[in-house]
Amino acid sequence: MGCYVRHVCFSVLLYADDIVLLAPSVSALEKLLSVCETELRWMDMVINTKKSSCLRVGPRYKVNCNNIMNIDKAKMEWRDEIRYLGVYITSSRLVFLFF
Repeated sequence: MGCYVRHVCFSVLLYADDIVLLAPSVSALEKLLSVCETELRWMDMVINTKKSSCLRVGPRYKVNCNNIMNIDKAKMEWRDEIRYLGVYITSSRLVFLFF
């Protein structure tokens, strides 16, 4: 249900207490979020929806979507730009990966 780069699944990126979920569709993202939240609950942890957001990349990046909701029905809004580890990621039609 994650995104593949050179036949390797990249669905979750982790650094300290930061989590990035990558999915090929909005419905896959909702499923991935649900799995992530279930695992976090086992550790008595929750996702802070006030600090969380969603971003689309690809040909349909400008299409409006309903906000994704977590297990507690709190909304995670769509953004045009997010910041992760000091790097700004912008919503766009093209995907550029640097390794």
